Formats: sequence, structure tokens, C-alpha cells
Amino acid sequence: MVQIMKHRKHHFRGGRIGEEIKRVISDMLLRELKDPRFTGLVSVSAVKASDDGSFATVYVTMLGAGSGAMAEATDEEKEEALAAFENAKGLIRREIGRRLGLRHTPDLRFRFDTSEEYGRHIEKIIEELGIPKTLKEKPMNSIEEIAATFEAVETVRIFPHENMDGDTFGSSVALCLALRERGKDCSVVINEKIPDNIAFIEYGCSEFASDETTPDVDGRCDESDDGVLGASGTAAANTEARTAEFLAVGCDLAVLMDVGETARITGRERLFADGRKTICIDHHVSSRPVYDYNRIDTSASATGELIYDILRAMGVTPDARAATALYVGILTDTGRFQYTNTTPRALRIAAELLDLGVKPNEVSTEIYQNVRLEKLMLENAVMSTMETVADGKGAIVYMTRKMLGDSGAIEEETEGIAEKLRGIRGVEVSVFVRETEDGRTKGSMRSKHYYNIAELASRFGGGGHVRAAGFTSGKPLQDVVEEVKSALWKTL
Repeated sequence: MVQIMKHRKHHFRGGRIGEEIKRVISDMLLRELKDPRFTGLVSVSAVKASDDGSFATVYVTMLGAGSGAMAEATDEEKEEALAAFENAKGLIRREIGRRLGLRHTPDLRFRFDTSEEYGRHIEKIIEELGIPKTLKEKPMNSIEEIAATFEAVETVRIFPHENMDGDTFGSSVALCLALRERGKDCSVVINEKIPDNIAFIEYGCSEFASDETTPDVDGRCDESDDGVLGASGTAAANTEARTAEFLAVGCDLAVLMDVGETARITGRERLFADGRKTICIDHHVSSRPVYDYNRIDTSASATGELIYDILRAMGVTPDARAATALYVGILTDTGRFQYTNTTPRALRIAAELLDLGVKPNEVSTEIYQNVRLEKLMLENAVMSTMETVADGKGAIVYMTRKMLGDSGAIEEETEGIAEKLRGIRGVEVSVFVRETEDGRTKGSMRSKHYYNIAELASRFGGGGHVRAAGFTSGKPLQDVVEEVKSALWKTL
């Protein structure tokens, strides 16, 4: 059963409402507020609310785009930014009221921060937004060094990437279970619904990164929600008190799982940055070792392989649950052992996981034979948009928010569309482009034999594997579709 959390009205006084408003606006700067007048890196340093809650002064800082990297914004840039905030005031107030459950939202006054705290705040902006302070690469750590790092800490938080797939979530759960067996305080930090077809491996490991949401009984969120706690059928039994405690306290080690960029853990960047040490475990060619510890092995078919090696180096034999989670990761990232990244080592590890208690038929049934009718209706609508380019070597489809709503499908049910498109005879490259709820455009890209799809994804700010990659863009859907088509004509 999905854990149900009742809507409630929040009551704030004094400094607390200021902190809550700061959090909401900071999150909106990452997602909703896309005014071109925000030419530099804009951040909220503080919010001071009146005792009666009638108004709040929002203090902002800005690193100027045209005045040099990491330099204070010019007066003109500041004026433009304040004008942009004023223009968005109505939207911001509505979001504050919605997210905080306020009947009367304070009026907002925007000011630039000129206090003595400004300098210290500037130094923290990049870290708070989850952006590495430097792109200088660090030495890669061995499996043994990573294992020793886990042994040396007490509290660990694991961050799978957004739009969770079997590898990021399975690897996270397997590591979490193993560390708990070692007596560690460990959780998998999520802020979205776990996809139905992999929810069976949750095993009580997930910790929801916000208490602002109210799951519906079918596992979906209502119009005012951003995600759910746990997942249909296997929800984590996390209490509201536990979540509040978790959010308030940092951890010894924050783990970026199956992803190399904090941009892919939207809404959880600050929690990741709160880790006293950070670590990246990944196998994507686009990832770079810029964290405190790094294990990025592009020869691995799945991150699950790396976690398996780490557990072995720790002297841990995965139990049946952890083995199943790892098997899910390897199975899905190799396309049921059909993709070109399937290696003898991947098959050997899979065989060893079967020896540890994995039941392959049950796993395959959960993942691949559990499709809702609404998903098929959505796929039918999406496939009707198909266009081919380069004499049929490229194929592209798209999905609007209206198509998603009309079909009755949910976001996670867009998984697999790019793979289906790639299955067409003669198609070398397939691209599925979709609108997201927050107004961005996402692309899933696949290739069949020879085309380096990760290189194409990098042109749109993304990355991934040679045969499977993706990207996120702030541009409108149709603009992205045309740009992808043009790129395919030139490169196929």
C-alpha cells in the first residue's frame, strides 16, 4: 500500500517562514524562473519576514555574466534582475502559498544583499546549487579505496538520478542494504515516484527528500504535488518525524549514483552538498571525476557491476534482496543482455547473482510484463508523430503534456519509447523528445550499430553511453525537435 500523507496547513512565525520562503524561491530559480534578465548566477541569501507574516524582504545576490566569472554583478545587471523578480512576483507568491499551505501569502520585497555576510555567501552559492567549485579532475579511486571509504563512515545518503531507471535505483538499493548490514545509517534519497516496474526492489530503503507532497492512492500525485514517498506496492515506511530529522542533519558521505552531474538530481542538490564528503560511482562516458572520491568505469555494462565489486571488496556477500536489486540494474542497462554493452563479465556477475537467490522469471515479469493500457495508448499517440530523416536512418517522435494527459498515462510510462523506435528496420538513430511538467524539454536518444549517440547528446548539453544517451533543454519542444532533425541530417 502506498503511504498516504494528509494535506495540512502549515503555521509559521518569525525566522522560520523566512527560511521556508528562501527554500521555495531558491528552488524556483533552478526550475521555473527562466527570465532572460537573470543573466548571471542569481541566489537568495536570506529572507526576513515580518512577525505578523504580512510581508517579507527577499535578499538576493548575483554573480554577473558579463563582468567576469565569479565577479559581482554590475549595477545594470542588478536592476534587470530585480525587475525580473518583480515581474515574477505573482507566480512566486502563488508557489509559496501552495507549497507552504499558507492562506495568506506575504507580500514580497526584493533587495540586493549588501551586508557583511555577502562575501561568505558568494563562496557558498556554487556549493549550495550543487555545482562543483572547480572542474579540475581528481584522481580516480580504486574499488578497494571506495570500499574503505564506506567502511570508515557512519552516515551515508545515496542519490539516484532523476527519472530513475533500474540501474540507478537497483545499485542504490543494493548499496543501502549492504551498508545497513554493516551497521551504517543509510538511505536512498528520492523526490519522485519510483517507477512501478522497479518498485518491487525498494525494500524500505528510500527516504523522501520533501514533506510537501500527498500521494494519491494509485501512487500518483495530485496537481499540487512534486512527488511521492516510496512506491506503489512497496512504499517505504518512513515517518514524517524521520524525514524532518534527515533533512536537518548532514551526512558523512553523499553518493552520486549512476550519474556524474548534480544537475540530474534536481531538487536534492543542497542535500547532496551537505555531505561532509562526496563520491561519484558511475559508468557513463560523460562523467568526470570532480568529487572527493570517484569511481567511474566506462568498461562496466552497468553501475550495478561496480557496486557488486565494492561489496565484495568490503567482504559483503549480497543477500537475496541486494542481489535482486543488482540484477535489475544489470538486466535493464544491457537491454535484457541484448545491447552491445553486454560483456562476459556482466553475464558472469548475473550468474553469480542467481546463485545468491535471484529469481529471473519473477524479475522479468515485474519489469517487462506489467504494462498498463494507458501506457500503450500514450505510445500510440507518440508514434503517430514520427518523422524520419537521412533516408530513414534517423527517426524522431515527440510527446506534449496534452498527449500525456489525454492518454491517462504517467511520466514513468514514457520509458522504452526510444528503444521501440530504434527497433524499426533501417533506423540507426532514434530520438524521443518530450515536454516536462516544469517546462523543460528532455530527449532520449538511442543508436543501433555505429553512431556515437553520446556525442550527439553532448551538443544539447547531455551525455550518456555510445548507444544510449539523453539531454535536457530549456528550449521549447518544437524548437528542440527541429534542431535534432537538423543535426541528424548533418551527421547520419
